[in-house]
Formats: sequence, C-alpha cells, structure tokens
Amino acid sequence: MHTIISQFKRLSLDILALLSIILLAVFIPYELIPIEVKMGLSSLFLTKFFLVSAAIIHAHITRKLLFPYINLSNEQHPQRIILIICWYIIIIFAWSRGG
Repeated sequence: MHTIISQFKRLSLDILALLSIILLAVFIPYELIPIEVKMGLSSLFLTKFFLVSAAIIHAHITRKLLFPYINLSNEQHPQRIILIICWYIIIIFAWSRGG
C-alpha cells in the first residue's frame, strides 16, 4: 500500500494537469470559447500538454507493470537504465505525435 501511495505522489502533478484539462473541456461551453482559442496556438498548447501528461502516466504505469524488477536507485547495469529512459521517450514521443 505504501508503494502505491508513493507512486501516486510521483504522478500527482501529471494527474492533476490531465484532470484539469478534461474538466475544462467538459464544462466550458463550446460557444463561449473565442475562435482564436479554438484554432490558435493555445489550442495546440492544451492538446500537447494533455497528450504529454497522459503519456507520462501511461509510461510510468507500463514501466511498473513490465519492469518492476529494475530499481534505478541502486542499479548496477547501465543498459537497464538506458532501457527505461528509452521506454519513457518512445511512449511520450508516440503520444505527443498523436498516436
């Protein structure tokens, strides 16, 4: 139970960002949003922020499920650390590219 709480604390900022974007998208009426926001740079920013936050959560959960035996705090094999870094980069890149 302690590990679940500590992992939740690590992801709390990303979960909060993801939930706030979802809540804004659901509760703000579409007619009240100016056209500049709908088609502009802020729309792109919110979309990328949403995708990267979701990707970080996805990468962390899948890393814990697939590679629970790799402890980065006292790891002796650098190739395992590189594997985990690549895992995060690939998932975040795939989500941020839109699929």
